[in-house]
Amino acid sequence: MKKFHYCFALLALLFSINCEMKPVDDVFGLSPEETNQLFAGLIANQSLRDNGNGTVTDTLSNLIWQKCSHGQVYRAGNNDCLGAPQGSVYNPYDSNRAGAIQVAFCDSKTHACNSIQFPQVIQGFSSISILGTSELYAACQNSNFLGATWRVPTPIEYQRLVIPGRAATLQFFPSIQEEDYWTAWSNQDDLPGETAFAISFDRQSYGVQRSVVKTQRNYVRCVRQGP
Repeated sequence: MKKFHYCFALLALLFSINCEMKPVDDVFGLSPEETNQLFAGLIANQSLRDNGNGTVTDTLSNLIWQKCSHGQVYRAGNNDCLGAPQGSVYNPYDSNRAGAIQVAFCDSKTHACNSIQFPQVIQGFSSISILGTSELYAACQNSNFLGATWRVPTPIEYQRLVIPGRAATLQFFPSIQEEDYWTAWSNQDDLPGETAFAISFDRQSYGVQRSVVKTQRNYVRCVRQGP
């Protein structure tokens, strides 16, 4: 009986070692976790359609997204956003930014750049006695890309992009900056109105919604309703 137990334990140990030494699959240079996210994201992104003109349509929500972040330039011949290699003032040749520009939600840490009613949406005029100017609002409102009128996305609309995962999102939106992107909503729980919501596109906190001080500068991707 003792011999039987010893053999059984030996077989179990060998089986365990065999499992631990099983080679890890590597698809397209991605880790197994990233590969699973990619495949799941591609399925979830079946509602997205690249229009080949610098825009991506979400057929389920009837939203049309700009393929490039604000400040980047769309290259039709390559269907990418590398038309403007300049980066920031301090690093003008940062090819990773590809011209992406950061803007402030408001120049005032108040409700001067958004409505008071819920949801507290960004706007081009002040509803309170304090004046304020929004670089963020102007970034999309003055875009005029393809002759259309654009606006800042809501947190809910951004979530449709981040749910599939970062690897899948990059299939449609190249040159995404690994930082926060502004949404159109002020933080309704912040009574003084100092903060607004942003969505993280950083790979370590991808899709996390943050409360960010409105005078801080972040990126934005403009959107509009389809016909």
